[in-house]
Amino acid sequence: MTVARDMGRFLVSTDYIDADHPLVRATATALVPGAASDIERVGRIYRYVRDLPYDILAAFRYLARGEHRASDVLRHGVAFCMGKASAFVALCRAAGVPARIAFQTVGSPDKEFLSPEVRALWGGKSGRPLPWHSLGEAYLGNRWVKLDATIDATTAARLGKPYRRDFDGITDITTVEGPILRENGSYADYPADVAQWYVQVARVVLNALESTDFHARVADDDELWAGPRWEAVARRSPGSRCSLSEFSTDSSYPATSSPSSNQGTAASMSP
Repeated sequence: MTVARDMGRFLVSTDYIDADHPLVRATATALVPGAASDIERVGRIYRYVRDLPYDILAAFRYLARGEHRASDVLRHGVAFCMGKASAFVALCRAAGVPARIAFQTVGSPDKEFLSPEVRALWGGKSGRPLPWHSLGEAYLGNRWVKLDATIDATTAARLGKPYRRDFDGITDITTVEGPILRENGSYADYPADVAQWYVQVARVVLNALESTDFHARVADDDELWAGPRWEAVARRSPGSRCSLSEFSTDSSYPATSSPSSNQGTAASMSP
């Protein structure tokens, strides 16, 4: 099915991307008055979402309570990649521009943008990537443009990784967190496996911060930090732009496990 014939699903509200929520609609309306084109509208939305403060621990706290929608992100005003992507896509849709969620595996050996508490767990073993990094895509000029709004510009500059490219509506903008190891597909909404894994990680991290013994188990749990297998996510989302033949893979990167089938040692325990 071509994008043109299937564009409607990239404009509707969904569970995670609640584009019809009053706060989302009001924010989009406030951002785009006088904009003469979709490129101008998306540029304003991109810069707004990008420069919301990045704080993964603060975002984990509200995500763990079940506050997972784009409107929750706007209400709290801080986010990590999941919330930045859903807020960007929801605002684009509210402004009438087709948009979707994309995922990548990103190499980030130092994980300098993570909160120290989260870094101590996720970075417990050297070389762990960010397996399901989220970003948004907007449909501009008859093509999908990847626009990563994860790290706010102030933080990126402060940590020595400033954005090298500004929004032009044509060129993809990639994350400043590290190199892209694999493209994991594009979706109209969050795949259930990936969304559940993010919530799982948020809850496990918060539990680990309350228990020294549990903290050590979580830091050592490679299965938890690997996330769901991308092959399984693709097969369970047949309408997505993610057929297995389209994945760009790095043969040196190991396959990951699915939380639905194997949640990891620490993830399946309470502290």
